[in-house]
Amino acid sequence: MPARLTAFQGFDALFHAVEGYVGKRPNFMSDMYALEAVRHLAAWLPKAVADGTDIKAREHVAFANTMAGFVMTTTRLTSHHAMEHALSAFHPELPHGAGLIMLSMAYFDHMVAVGAQSERFVALARAMGVEDAVQPSDFLSALSRLIHDCGMQDLKMSDWGIAPEEFDAMASNALATNDVLFAHDPVQLSHEDVVNI
Repeated sequence: MPARLTAFQGFDALFHAVEGYVGKRPNFMSDMYALEAVRHLAAWLPKAVADGTDIKAREHVAFANTMAGFVMTTTRLTSHHAMEHALSAFHPELPHGAGLIMLSMAYFDHMVAVGAQSERFVALARAMGVEDAVQPSDFLSALSRLIHDCGMQDLKMSDWGIAPEEFDAMASNALATNDVLFAHDPVQLSHEDVVNI
């Protein structure tokens, strides 16, 4: 699989785990799977992206993907995925994982800024290798570093023809078609929040 698709799908798996962990319905089983998936992806996804023939790295990413799938089926995803589904609905050529990456920093920055699931974001940062993490924002730093380490820091929505003039309609689409995912958010998002993210 090409490096970019490896990264896109790896981040999709990462966000399956992260969203299940910080949403409203985590449980003992989903927490176990989520943190383990995050550990493997943070450590091994950059290696799999850098060298597609690194079978050990791909094994760890595949394992993490399976664990993240268990998270998704034992809990539920959040509106991060709902927003990306709207992007892809308007622009079907946009890879799902790319859309998630482009939304991720703004989305999780909002959650951290409003104080949602602060202790869980610290735990996620530690799972991503920030052993001395004490602030929820440490997760944002770890996520930014992982995005950079996988070479995805320069993704832009405009590369797929997405324009700010579409954001209002995209927000309406996300809220109308994926209300069940918004219901799983740790804090309720308004239409304006979605547009701003």
